[in-house]
Amino acid sequence: MPAPTPSPAVYRRRRLVALVLLLAVIGLVWWGVAALIGAIAGGGEPAPGGTGAAPAPAPSAPVTAPPTTGAPATDAPEPTPTEPPEPQRCTADDVVVTARTDAEFYGPDAQPQFSMSLENRSEHDCIIDVGTAAQEYRVTSGSDVIWVSTHCQQEAEHQDVLLEAGRTVDAPGLGWVRERSTPDTCDGERPAAVAGNAYYHLQVTIGGIASTPVVFVLE
Repeated sequence: MPAPTPSPAVYRRRRLVALVLLLAVIGLVWWGVAALIGAIAGGGEPAPGGTGAAPAPAPSAPVTAPPTTGAPATDAPEPTPTEPPEPQRCTADDVVVTARTDAEFYGPDAQPQFSMSLENRSEHDCIIDVGTAAQEYRVTSGSDVIWVSTHCQQEAEHQDVLLEAGRTVDAPGLGWVRERSTPDTCDGERPAAVAGNAYYHLQVTIGGIASTPVVFVLE
């Protein structure tokens, strides 16, 4: 026996259910496509209210100091040039005096020649008297004074000179005739100094500054 044919009402209900299902499927598909397009267009940024990193603050403009409004600087007065101090008299702290003999041993007929040098070892110039009145050559043997150049000196003179710092000068020398001297023997004969390998000391003084004695021998 053949199956009964559905009524028109049943066909309408079936078509209505199929249409509703089709619309639901189309809606789901459209929602999925719209969500995918939104994710791609937004660069994967989290939705508002999420926990993403806060945007970096914009750089602030540099702060410049206000121009000073003080009074203009005035030219400082130029220092007044000062003249160097006047040179003072040389002292033993400034000058070294050195006694010299032209030999260490003198034969029976040789006459010793004496001289001296002056060296300014200070850092400043000084004035010293190098005249014959300020020079003295003294020969001794132990405590015995044998000869002194000023015992019978005549027409002695003073002569101040400027001895520059670091400079050495030599004073003219004089000879000794190997005689003893005293102020009382200027016009008479003088006894000869002892020879025969006798040791003597020469010390010179100039401008009040004395040298260290040097040794020589009369053979």
